Amino acid sequence: MNPEALARSGDELLTRALAFCRALRDERLPVTPARVIDALRSLERVRLERSDEFRLALRVNLVSSREQEEAFERAFDRFWHSVGGPNAYVSLNARSELIRGSLREGVREAHPEWTHTSTQWSPEEGARDPELWLRFDESAPPIDDLARELARRLATRPSRRERTAPQGNRIDLRHSLRRNARHGLEMLDLSFRERRLRKTRLVMLSDVSGSMDAYNPFLLQLMLGLSKALPNSRTLVFSTRVTEISPLLRQRSVAQTLRAIGERVRHWSGGTDIGSALAELNRGVLREGSARSTVAVVISDGYDQGEAGAIEGEMRALRRRVRSVAWINPMLGSSTYQPTAQGMRAALPHVDYFLPAWDVPSLRVLVRNLARA
Repeated sequence: MNPEALARSGDELLTRALAFCRALRDERLPVTPARVIDALRSLERVRLERSDEFRLALRVNLVSSREQEEAFERAFDRFWHSVGGPNAYVSLNARSELIRGSLREGVREAHPEWTHTSTQWSPEEGARDPELWLRFDESAPPIDDLARELARRLATRPSRRERTAPQGNRIDLRHSLRRNARHGLEMLDLSFRERRLRKTRLVMLSDVSGSMDAYNPFLLQLMLGLSKALPNSRTLVFSTRVTEISPLLRQRSVAQTLRAIGERVRHWSGGTDIGSALAELNRGVLREGSARSTVAVVISDGYDQGEAGAIEGEMRALRRRVRSVAWINPMLGSSTYQPTAQGMRAALPHVDYFLPAWDVPSLRVLVRNLARA
């Protein structure tokens, strides 16, 4: 196919994708302009000849709950897979880079009110209210015990100092002699020594962009649980900007916490800039404290609108500033998932633990994997 035909294919797919977004809005799904922009940008990062990747890229950006996912799947099949329909999905042989040039103009022509003045975020971001209390699932099983176990696996390490213990591999001779003085120094009661556990600072960087909206109930629970398990932990959230919410997670009630976070983090459900978030983390929080006593946890699906080279460079710097790096990707639990996103591929060589987590059962699997590691 010649370049002109390829370009026409790219424009055609963009036009169909915009029509599909309008169809979802007609189905009363909350498809906001910011989500549409993110969805179309994600098409630059997937193989468009693969219908499953195309579907996944749209779904993770346009819906944010199981009910919405079910409605999305029905609408997708009706719109793209209707037999003989004008929008039936076919392999257009359109390369993803062809969409980049026509993305902004195509969106502006289709929806002039969706003015997108920046290549990284929507101007409506500053006024967005994420309404986090509507995303928090109060009926979900508590994860406090699992959060404590996860914190213990990630954020403790043996110290060089030792302490007396009721059992262990080494006998504490001095303490044993004192205990058995009343027995004429016959060794009847032995004391042992073990290495002290040195608590490590946990720094969590969580992706709250539009593509992660479906996992918001679990992420909120995880952040609240880890802040209780490790009071000295630091929690930051990012989309196109980074905001630390560590003090906000220590409110008296969940409702107060979610209200405070919603008022502070106006960029929730925005675009994604992983490289800039990692850069701010490296030059901010991680400049404090010892690298040997810090564990970094990044929670993200890896979809990014920035340069993969920036992510690779910042991940290399991050790896030098911490003891270990754990990357939790909610999409990793899918049997068909492959790390095709450029941002995810750039980060993986510098990750010690690459693990899935999107609900309580998967968090149990994550803890077991860390135990084996």
